[in-house]
Amino acid sequence: MLIGTKRTDAYFIQKLKELQANFPEVEVSYGDALKINDVEVLITSRITNEELDKASNLKILIIPFTGVNNLPLERLKARNIALINSHAHAPIVALRAVTLGLALLGRVVELHKQLEKGMWKGFDETSAWTAILNKKVGLLGLGAIGLNIVKYLEPYNPHYITLSRYQSKIENKHNWTYYDTIDELCSNSDIMFVSLPLTPETKGIIDKNILNKMRDKYLVNVGRGELIVEEDFYTALKNNMLKGAAIDVWYQYPEKGRINLPSKYPFHELSNVILSPHVAGMSDLTQKLVSDEIIDNLRYYFENKRFKYTVDLDRAY
Repeated sequence: MLIGTKRTDAYFIQKLKELQANFPEVEVSYGDALKINDVEVLITSRITNEELDKASNLKILIIPFTGVNNLPLERLKARNIALINSHAHAPIVALRAVTLGLALLGRVVELHKQLEKGMWKGFDETSAWTAILNKKVGLLGLGAIGLNIVKYLEPYNPHYITLSRYQSKIENKHNWTYYDTIDELCSNSDIMFVSLPLTPETKGIIDKNILNKMRDKYLVNVGRGELIVEEDFYTALKNNMLKGAAIDVWYQYPEKGRINLPSKYPFHELSNVILSPHVAGMSDLTQKLVSDEIIDNLRYYFENKRFKYTVDLDRAY
């Protein structure tokens, strides 16, 4: 089997060579030697339609991240190509989500910007910030990211709330409340962490009808921008219907060589918003974690003739 990869970092290539040594039937192609026409397994962050057309022998596509909404899923399905994603960076994304949440409740960015201008708001009693201690923490999405958020927040003694359908994922049932609808979940949370994948079913899942019930509440989104209706989100924040938001995932992304804002609405002008440029998974540890997971999953495939997990192309996650 010929494995091709666009990744050329030394650690990953070394791990691939070790895999090749254990499984002599495996060949590895990378860098200038990569021949996409011949590979059966391709490891890449992105693939164009033209590359997919050239990859006539492709059987398995492996991507080093979780979200698959920007991939040509229908074409992969039509060609019966297995899609493997990565969840290795979930603890890193969760840590960023918690960091953003604490900064948001603590008004860290807002007060920093004020102090840059010599404005000591604390002395006129306008700088009270919100402690996450004992708060009701909502979780919309309770996959690997959501479960890690739960773990990181344990020292703050929160009361967790989530959807009823997630109950089977929770080991320690103490201090949890469940709701049947997203409407109930959002309206009862002090701070909501959103980490859902983007699928046809989840696009726009939070709209003005829900946001209008979140007065004095906070929201952190590390899932995908389009989970929340863009105009409704901006309006709720501008009108202080939603008290604040920390946003790592967006609606507009830069094309090569261009600089642009992350939304057609001026979120950046709002004092109750923390903007993060979709970097939740990009820590100093991520590359190694993802590399190890990919190699482990390939090893499992060669030993068991199946992967530990694959993407359901019909459900898009």
